[in-house]
Amino acid sequence: MAIGTSMNASESESPAWLAPIGWLGWLVVGTLGHLGATAVVMISAATSFVRSSDDDEEAGLWSATIAELSWMLFAGCPLVGLVHVAMGSFLSLQAYYGSTFVDGTWAVVGVGLLRNLASMMTGLTLAGLLPVRIIPELRDMQRRRRIERARATQAEAVRGSTGRPTAAEREAPIPSPGRLAGPRLLAAVVATPLLSIWGCLVGTVVGWQSSGTLMGLPSETFFLMFVRMIWYRDVVGLLVKGSLFGLFTAALSCSEGLRNDESETDGDEVRGGSTHGAAILRASCLSMAAILLINMTWFVLIYHAAPVYGPSLLQPPTP
Repeated sequence: MAIGTSMNASESESPAWLAPIGWLGWLVVGTLGHLGATAVVMISAATSFVRSSDDDEEAGLWSATIAELSWMLFAGCPLVGLVHVAMGSFLSLQAYYGSTFVDGTWAVVGVGLLRNLASMMTGLTLAGLLPVRIIPELRDMQRRRRIERARATQAEAVRGSTGRPTAAEREAPIPSPGRLAGPRLLAAVVATPLLSIWGCLVGTVVGWQSSGTLMGLPSETFFLMFVRMIWYRDVVGLLVKGSLFGLFTAALSCSEGLRNDESETDGDEVRGGSTHGAAILRASCLSMAAILLINMTWFVLIYHAAPVYGPSLLQPPTP
């Protein structure tokens, strides 16, 4: 009997060479599950703004949005500024050491930041910042919700004997997931383009000063090349891509924060109550992957679908 049981157990085990396929399937299914949960969060957040029950609730949503926007701008300005100090100096030094585009340094610095780097680097910076703040905050709310449910269950038993509402029953209800995610998503949509503009300005000033100090490039030449090289779609791209980067980063963070994964949350509480490393890492990696995908899609549709050679420092190739 024991021999038959051991034989059945060995037959049910998968071969070792199939393990990578299982890991790949787990990764694909998990990623699709996260994307589906993120879509649900985005829909519920939009519904919370459209279907506000009264004026007080709508005012509460907008005040929460302003509060979230304030901390995003307050925390993001120094981080984005420091990142673009490095980017502006790097781009100007690239022209200096390459000795190729000295007269077009502004085109390398300003257009490069405005067209691609400012929005992408800002999005990647917020992809590390937002999950660190949003996920622990929402998971703590979820933990308090479970505690309130337990108290409500006890209060119901007490009310059955006294016939009067208890203090726990008179407390204000916990907001729905859409009301929790909505202000954070809207604040991120507004904050990311603003921080992208801030980063572009910081990088431009640093590149301007570097080009004047190292190459002796006049300010008139520096800024004149910007006027000749800039496209209207560059400005639109900064705003559109920035909004999309912020939306997906905040949505993925809210999706992780609102997950009802009690096993993972309880494990975090045992380790100290504030360690949500796995969820933060997942949200950051998925946000960065989404940013890179959106950025690539934007360039394929907006730039490659149009004539490739617009204003250029080089002579376009002729057939």
